[in-house]
Amino acid sequence: MKSWECDSQVIGMCFDTTASNTGRLNGTYKLLETAINRNLLWMACRHHMFEVLLSDAFGVCLGPSTGPDILLFKRFKDKWSKLVHHQPLPRLVPLVSACDRLKEFIAEQLQLGHPRDDYREFLHLEASMIGIKRSAVPLRKPGGLHRARWMTKAIYAMKIELLLDGNEVVIQLTARELQGIKRLNRFVVTIYKYIQSWFSCRIVADAPLNDIMLIQRLHDYDDAALQSVGLKMMERHSWYISPELATVALFSHHLSDEDKTQLVLNMKDDRGLHLIKTLPRTVSELLISRSFFQTMGIDSSFLYIPTQEWHDSQSYKVARELVKNLPCVNDCAERGVALIQNFNETITKDEEQKQFLLQVVEKHRRDFSKCNRDDLANM
Repeated sequence: MKSWECDSQVIGMCFDTTASNTGRLNGTYKLLETAINRNLLWMACRHHMFEVLLSDAFGVCLGPSTGPDILLFKRFKDKWSKLVHHQPLPRLVPLVSACDRLKEFIAEQLQLGHPRDDYREFLHLEASMIGIKRSAVPLRKPGGLHRARWMTKAIYAMKIELLLDGNEVVIQLTARELQGIKRLNRFVVTIYKYIQSWFSCRIVADAPLNDIMLIQRLHDYDDAALQSVGLKMMERHSWYISPELATVALFSHHLSDEDKTQLVLNMKDDRGLHLIKTLPRTVSELLISRSFFQTMGIDSSFLYIPTQEWHDSQSYKVARELVKNLPCVNDCAERGVALIQNFNETITKDEEQKQFLLQVVEKHRRDFSKCNRDDLANM
């Protein structure tokens, strides 16, 4: 940062919540904050948070596995060629009931472009699970089984349940496996509309409200084991309902003026703990902090006027635009790590040439982002 002369411009860090990053004494971000000699915003990757939640739920539903593969999914993948898999059998009653609001959300998302194919596949599978009528979309052959990706678990579990009718002899699930698959799929759809949380988690201003709604749904869930593991996960990942980051809720379009007025009354001066000990169940229980504005370096004068007048305040408009651009997912960092893993020491060991190579690869991927084998064959 110093060599690029941007250390004074850095206001926060976006990270996966591994101990090497978040350790209280020797975590990377604690050391970085000490080295830069000022507070930084601690913005945990929200995609990573949801990955951890579903991973914990998977362990409850289908049990732990010590091997590198999930044997149930590996067995399903190996038997794919023997399955009748072009389309799931039509059903009069959907496998999982869902509200109209969730159905509308999925239908809207299916009309949008998505950066990953598995995002779109997940949407199609969820639509089939809850009975959304649409044009026929064939099920894709199962792909990778990487344990680190939560979406793999969700995609495999939904495919197994969707294809089970008519393929019972081939799939051969035990009673425990069948119960676990159904339990996991209902968690994904019912407990907190997982898909809605995933696809809307990039909006940082809505993060505190979304977390509170998730906590409420977990408290109301009728499966005690999944309820417990979910609430424990939220206690370990309460980053966006800690006082400093909960302040972003002031800029959410989903909070009323009355809620924002209450938040201003709950404001404290110190930044508070990064992880809170008691989970709030309503917006009125949130505490926020003035340190957020100091760390961001923005004018907070709008706090001294009625919330109904904030939209006319220049200081509020500037602050809202800055908050809107805060990153709360670190997908780009993960893509960067994958890039250097793929090309490190494969062609050159010279550092300067390696940097040139990485730039060429990134440019090529941007220029030919939609190029497939058929396109290459026609060149």
